[in-house]
Amino acid sequence: MIGIQQRLRIAGLGLVLLGAGALALLGIGAATRLPWGDPARPVWYKGRLVPFGELIAQGIAPKRHDGAGPGVIACYDTNEELAAATGLDLPGTDPEKVRALRSAMGAGSMSTLPPCYVLVWYYGQLVPFEALLAQGIEPHCHDGQGPGVLTCYRTNEGLAAATGPKLPSARPEEAEALRRQGAVVPVACAYYAVVREHAYYGGRNFALCYDYNDFRAINFNDIASSIWIPSGAGASTYFEHINDGGDRRTFTARVPDLTAYGFNDRISSARRGR
Repeated sequence: MIGIQQRLRIAGLGLVLLGAGALALLGIGAATRLPWGDPARPVWYKGRLVPFGELIAQGIAPKRHDGAGPGVIACYDTNEELAAATGLDLPGTDPEKVRALRSAMGAGSMSTLPPCYVLVWYYGQLVPFEALLAQGIEPHCHDGQGPGVLTCYRTNEGLAAATGPKLPSARPEEAEALRRQGAVVPVACAYYAVVREHAYYGGRNFALCYDYNDFRAINFNDIASSIWIPSGAGASTYFEHINDGGDRRTFTARVPDLTAYGFNDRISSARRGR
């Protein structure tokens, strides 16, 4: 009987330790990405970027959306403002107020989010993309963790480790070392192309995992000069204007210089397939 009781106590202690370890791991994982309700998370509110906790401290119960661009959360005081900004038919809102607010937003009399303002995850921190550029960083980015979550790296090897080591100008040995060390989290989807800022795969880049109707949302509007398409990825189509508008080009193989196709610095949207 004593032996059984001792084994039960040991088993119980093991379960407690296992549970504590799991909670610790969850805490570490949560620390790498700020949740919506995190007081430190920056949100756009009436023309300025403020910590979410500051709104709560002022007694504001924010109504929010991120329709202005991937990774950007904009907050409003009322559901009418939220409906006006998003175009959604929200229950319990006054239609007349919504129409008036929408008209005011269109006329520019209300502070709205700049279309090119993008927050990105950069080595565990949520930072403005422009802040990276201001520091002379040439970002290498993807959103393979899910639409609207942009993750950037200082080196092409970091991007390669997350998306797959076969990227142009990335040293495969270094990318594989980063992957083995767990320095980056592998993306959840396979990219079908990588747009590059300069011809012959130079400059900053962005790995495309989804369809994109507005390249301003990823800070890559009208600047792509080459496209890397991995073997077996199939066709992808690129458009002159947002929302698949204007002239278009479809490619099934890598394009070292878009000038040859009359499409240099002209891409504003893209999709997988023809």
